[in-house]
Amino acid sequence: MTSSSYNLTHLKALEAESIHIIREVAAEFERPVMLYSIGKDSAVMLHLAQKAFYPGRLPFPLLHVDTTWKFRAMIEFRDRHCREQGLDLKVWTNQEGLAQGINPFDSGSKKHTDIMKTVALKQALNHYQYDAAFGGARRDEEKSRAKERVYSFRDKLHQWDPKNQRPEL
Repeated sequence: MTSSSYNLTHLKALEAESIHIIREVAAEFERPVMLYSIGKDSAVMLHLAQKAFYPGRLPFPLLHVDTTWKFRAMIEFRDRHCREQGLDLKVWTNQEGLAQGINPFDSGSKKHTDIMKTVALKQALNHYQYDAAFGGARRDEEKSRAKERVYSFRDKLHQWDPKNQRPEL
């Protein structure tokens, strides 16, 4: 098969681009991490990362921000899957939020998401000193994600300025 006759399907092209990005980030950053929520998006991202480094191991850990509100079966699956695959899993919970009793019912979903997910993620990134994080957010899911880039650079306070991002062409 010659290169001129080789045609990637759209899905294969997206997969190849994703694998390239994962390898590039792993090579260029000192302490990357892959966010792992146990959901469908992070499962696909993990699968792509495993393909990117097959037959070797992932050169970065997984990070699960645990709000303590996942089903027990999901946590058991997470732990079993990571153990069976030889994955380095880090789990982080915002202990201050937990001590305050923050939950989606009494505190409201907005406050719960901010304290138990967003603040917890920032805490974990700071604690482990990660300098890059793979996330599986899809641009079509929510308006606020539509302006995100493949690489969304943040400052030391984890703030993103879309005006200072390089364009995607």
